[in-house]
Amino acid sequence: MVQVKRQDRRKVYEYLLLEGVIVIKKDMALPLHAETGVKNLEVWMLLRSLRDKKLVDLVFSWQYYYYYLKAEGVKYVRDKLGIVEDVIPATFKKADKKFDEDVPEQRRGPRGNRPFGRGGNRGPRRAEEGTETAQQ
Repeated sequence: MVQVKRQDRRKVYEYLLLEGVIVIKKDMALPLHAETGVKNLEVWMLLRSLRDKKLVDLVFSWQYYYYYLKAEGVKYVRDKLGIVEDVIPATFKKADKKFDEDVPEQRRGPRGNRPFGRGGNRGPRRAEEGTETAQQ
């Protein structure tokens, strides 16, 4: 078991509470965690402990651990830090998504931003051209 200093634990919990997610590289020999400045092994042990208490979710991909804070975890971390309920993790906030405002409506095709499908506007189809000339 790794003993973690109170100030290091506080740094990790503060970062986790502000961001809502923390990423740890699976390299336990790494001297310091990039975002918190605490030893990488200690950050991993703290978050492993929180995961055992079912306060964070773990996703492991490409040699990185992604720990996401749950609602119960937010309450726990707030209690440990002695913080009021004003602080909300960044992953819990709604993002303002404004994607299509710069594209005018007449340029949009049936599939959103792509104007006319894969090939663009190629003009009338050959079958349509043949019927137009036959009708004239």
